[in-house]
Amino acid sequence: MLPYIATYLLIAAILAVIDRFTDKPLFIRTHSKQFPWKLNYSIRYWSAQEYWAALTIGSIAALLLLLFWHVVGGSISKSAALAILIAICFSSSVLSIRHFKLVEKFKAHAWWMTVLTALITVGLGLAANAFADAFIVNLTRVDAAQFPVAQKALTTLILVFSWAFIATLIISVVVGIVSFTMAITTPTFRETIKRDYLAASHRKHYSPGFEFHHRSRMLYAVFIGSAYTVIIAWGLWEQVLKHTDEILQETMVWTSFHLHPRDCSIPGRPHDTWAALVNDNRAVVATPSKEGYTFETLPCEIQSTQAIESATLERLKQDDYF
Repeated sequence: MLPYIATYLLIAAILAVIDRFTDKPLFIRTHSKQFPWKLNYSIRYWSAQEYWAALTIGSIAALLLLLFWHVVGGSISKSAALAILIAICFSSSVLSIRHFKLVEKFKAHAWWMTVLTALITVGLGLAANAFADAFIVNLTRVDAAQFPVAQKALTTLILVFSWAFIATLIISVVVGIVSFTMAITTPTFRETIKRDYLAASHRKHYSPGFEFHHRSRMLYAVFIGSAYTVIIAWGLWEQVLKHTDEILQETMVWTSFHLHPRDCSIPGRPHDTWAALVNDNRAVVATPSKEGYTFETLPCEIQSTQAIESATLERLKQDDYF
């Protein structure tokens, strides 16, 4: 009950503060019996940019409300939280791209950016390939060439992670620099009036109009959304880096370990244990552990399908099979 009461009081307090500092009433009456009150605000003339800004700010408000709900003891749905985080990142990205016209700027400099991206990708690809080989050898103590599919999969995965990390770092730096620069260089309303020679002498009689408020709100939406996106991205990276080793091991096992130890006549292994044949008489066995898998190289006597089926039937006939 406490989360519901606290959330109701918070929303009521926010509405009271907004109503206190606005010139017009927040809600007005209507002639409808089903909805006698409505919000005293019209979105009839909104453009796409205003809708993206509203989605960004609304998603951030929903996230803060969800955090408040958690603090006062309410349970949070992981699906709802993930949906809100995705909405914040996507809407703020689209808002920033449209506000700064990044698509047009990219088209104007596409040639050298493409060349630079290709060169960086080649360098990262070589580093990722070397890291994948070292990862496989250190885990299995077997030449990485024995696992060609895992080698390619790990190289691709590491390359994607590297580019994502670089992109996150670049975006974070750009957001910080642009926010700081805009905060210093963007003039206030009074400074704008002072720069106008005709209006400077009567600047006390001027007050901010719709255009100034609209531009300020859009800038706030762009930079607040960008800041939250950067924070969410680094929070996600923190979780990914904690489980990087497990992710790489799972990828390696999924791509190259397709046999069960019983296929190599290795008894006494759990059902979720996998094996990879490295030559005619050896196999690498991956056994689940607390931190991923443990790998060991064992002699392998590959069994035919008929032999495996016969052994399975014999175990089913045993009274103590279960």
